[in-house]
Amino acid sequence: MGINCQNTSDAQGFNIFEKLATEEIVCGGQNNFLNIYILKIQNKIFAYDELYEYILNNICEYVFSRRKILDAKAERNKNRRLILDALSHLRAVNSNEDSGAGGELGEILLYLFLEQGLQAPKLFSKIELKTSANDYIKGADGIHFKYRTTNDGKKILQLVIGEAKIKDNLEKAIEDSFVSINKYLQHNGQDIMLIDTHLKDQLIEDDEAEILKKYLLGKGAEETETVFGVFIGYTTNYKGLNASNDDYKKNVKGSNLTQILKYKDKIRNEIKKHQISNYNFNFYFLPFHDAPRDRKKIMEQLTHKEAKFSFGDIKNG
Repeated sequence: MGINCQNTSDAQGFNIFEKLATEEIVCGGQNNFLNIYILKIQNKIFAYDELYEYILNNICEYVFSRRKILDAKAERNKNRRLILDALSHLRAVNSNEDSGAGGELGEILLYLFLEQGLQAPKLFSKIELKTSANDYIKGADGIHFKYRTTNDGKKILQLVIGEAKIKDNLEKAIEDSFVSINKYLQHNGQDIMLIDTHLKDQLIEDDEAEILKKYLLGKGAEETETVFGVFIGYTTNYKGLNASNDDYKKNVKGSNLTQILKYKDKIRNEIKKHQISNYNFNFYFLPFHDAPRDRKKIMEQLTHKEAKFSFGDIKNG
């Protein structure tokens, strides 16, 4: 196929996330996966400072095209200006709602988990298409791609559609993610149009863009398919205020495994409810101490272009 498009994000630093488990759900003959992660823990508090640094180290790659990043690396002192420019694309914090700036953290984390967890490189950056930080680009929260190999050795190109939710209530986050997925399947024309009109601007090699467009827009003979990658951030049930630091680390992991796994049947039922069992789903779960508060705090500091994360009123409990 002639495509050599690599991940844009940096694998170094992704180890701030510990993978607790991968659980499989089979529905309609499709294998779906629940990937359960947790941040590093320091003094019974999730390492938001390390998360913040990892986001800063990858914010340009998240916002801008491969072509723009390559041009910036060729010019001395341009990288710092590019980081400031990238942060300017983020929405200012003025709401706790998912449509506000706090929810944009989910889209950034979705990008990182799809590239580093699923090994699906981003296809292009929709956020760069915004003319101002407060613009809203409709459609999926992320557009990535990867290949899978069939049992007989045939490669199939997969368009990975991403959805992200960060909510206090885990069950609500799961339900809303399926509503968004169903909406995408019914109204995905804008994303297809963006692939058609902007893909060449996003990739470094023009011939790679043309090949990808041919396959993804159904103009080639090779097989393609759509899969979904879903990031869900939620508030952990475990507080452990009276536990020692060592016991906290052990107990919070077990508690979050239990918290996620009790929704396995819920996820299977949502797939059946929306009649989308012909698609494959890869979920990425990450707990927060207080999801609405913590996402807002992180995004406030990003949009204020802070060099380091300050915990302020971030506490466990």
